[in-house]
Amino acid sequence: MLLQCKIVPHFMWIVLLLSAASSQHIPSADDGQQFREKSEALLIMSRLHRMEAQILDQELRLVNAADEIVSLKKQIQQLGQQPVVLSATHEKVIAFSPRTCQEALDSGLPEYKTSGMYWIDPDGLGIGDGAIYVFCDMTTGTTAVGHDSESTISIPKCGADPGCYSRPIVYPNTTIRQLRALAEISFQCYQSIQVNCVGAPFTDEGLGVDYAWWNDINGDVRNFWSGDDETAHTCQCGIDGNCIRTDLKCNCDANVAVSLSDIGQVTLKRILPVTQLNFGKISYTGGSHTLGKLQCAGKSNAVDVMPMSCLDLWRHGYNLKGFYPIRKDTKIQFVYCDFTLGQNVVQTEIGYVDVKTEPIEFYVQSTTNFTAAIADQRIEYNTFKLLRGTAMDYQTGLFTAPKNGTYVFAFSGLDLPGSNELLINVYKNDDKILIKELIGSGGPVGGTANHGTVAIPFVLRLTLGDTIRVYIGTASGTLYSDPKRPMTHFTGFLLEEDIFP
Repeated sequence: MLLQCKIVPHFMWIVLLLSAASSQHIPSADDGQQFREKSEALLIMSRLHRMEAQILDQELRLVNAADEIVSLKKQIQQLGQQPVVLSATHEKVIAFSPRTCQEALDSGLPEYKTSGMYWIDPDGLGIGDGAIYVFCDMTTGTTAVGHDSESTISIPKCGADPGCYSRPIVYPNTTIRQLRALAEISFQCYQSIQVNCVGAPFTDEGLGVDYAWWNDINGDVRNFWSGDDETAHTCQCGIDGNCIRTDLKCNCDANVAVSLSDIGQVTLKRILPVTQLNFGKISYTGGSHTLGKLQCAGKSNAVDVMPMSCLDLWRHGYNLKGFYPIRKDTKIQFVYCDFTLGQNVVQTEIGYVDVKTEPIEFYVQSTTNFTAAIADQRIEYNTFKLLRGTAMDYQTGLFTAPKNGTYVFAFSGLDLPGSNELLINVYKNDDKILIKELIGSGGPVGGTANHGTVAIPFVLRLTLGDTIRVYIGTASGTLYSDPKRPMTHFTGFLLEEDIFP
C-alpha cells in the first residue's frame, strides 16, 4: 500500500481525504460548507506544491543550461585555438589551417570563397597563441584586424600638458604575438590615422616639444603620422608637400583655432599596430581621432628565398620542431629548430652539411720517367686510379674547377739521381686568358746519389673555370718513375662546394 501511495498524484490524495472524512459522520449543511472550505484549501495546497515542484524543475534546468554554456564556451575556445578546415578532395581529407587571409584565398577551398570573418593562426597551428578572428577580403586576400577605437572619437579639452589625453587601443580578438606573426609573414601592413584638430598641435619644433604621439606594438613613442620614415616627424601633407603652411610637416602643427585635419597611413609594418593615441595642449573642443583596422596583405619576401634560419623556415610554414638544413653563407648548415613559441623560434646550430652537386675526385700517375725539354714543362700522366667527374684531363695534366668551392690537392715525386736539378712549380690559371699565379714550388730532399723526394700538398678556394697544373720548372729536370713502382702522383678532390653564389 505504501508503494502505491508514492505514485498517487495530489488530486488523488484530496479524494482519499474527502472519502475518509465522509466515513466519519453524516454530513450536515455546516459540514458541507466546511467540506468545501477544506477542499479548496487542499486544492490550493496542491497547487502550491505543484508550483514549487515546477520552480525546482526550472532551477535545475537553468543550472544544467549554465553548465552546458560553460562547456560550449570551452569547446568554442578550443576550436578557436585550432581552426582546421577539413576539405574532401577525391578520396582524401585535407586538414588546412590558414595563417593569413592570403593563404586562405590561395588554398582555393570553397570555405574561403566569400569575404567575411574567419579564424586564422598566424604563428602556426598548434603552437604559440591560439587562433584569432579577423575579417578577410577574399577579393584581395587582405587580413583586417579590428579594435575598439575604429569609430570617430572626440578628443576632450585637457589642458596644455603633452599627452594629457590618451586612448589605449584594444584588439580584442588577438594577441601581440599573433599581430607580430601576421606582420612577419605578410608582404605589407598598414593602418590609417585621421586626426581632426582645433588649435592642438602635434609638435612644436621651435620648442622641441611633442604634444601628441602614438605608441607602436612595442610601446615605443612615435611622432610620424604617415609613411614609413620613423626618423622624421611628418604627416601625409608633409610627404606630399601641401600642408596649410609650407614650413610645417602637419596641418595640425599650425596651432590655429579652426578645424584642420591630418589624414595618413602608417606603412612601417614591423612596428604596427598602433596601441595607444596621445594628444595634448587641447584648449578647444571639436577635435577627434579615427584609427583604422590593422590591414596586412600579400606574402613576405622571405618566403621566396632559400631559408637562412629557423625563423625563415617558420615563415615558410614549418612548425614541427626537428632538424633542418638551411643556407649559411655559401654552404648548407644543419640546425635544430624549436617552433614551440611560434615566431620566437629557438635555433641550435649542429654543423655544416657536406653537399656536392657532383663528385669531383681524381688520382693520376706517371709510370715512366718524365724529363722536361724546356723550363716550365707541364707534367702529363699516363694512367689514373680514380677519375670521378670531368674536371681532370690527366693526359694534359690540366684540372679545371667545375664549381666554386674549396679544393684539396697533393703532388709528390722523385728525382733521378745524378740528373739536373729538379724544381716543381704549381700554377693556377696558367693560360693566357686568366691571370697566372704561382701557387707553390718544391724540390727534392736528399743526396745526389739517392732519389730525392718532392711533396707539395695545398688547399685552395677556386671559382668556376679556374685551372691547376703542375710543371717541371727546370730544363732537363727528370721525374723518376717505374711501371712496377709508380713514383709520380697527383691527387685532388672537392672538399666543400659553394652551393650558393
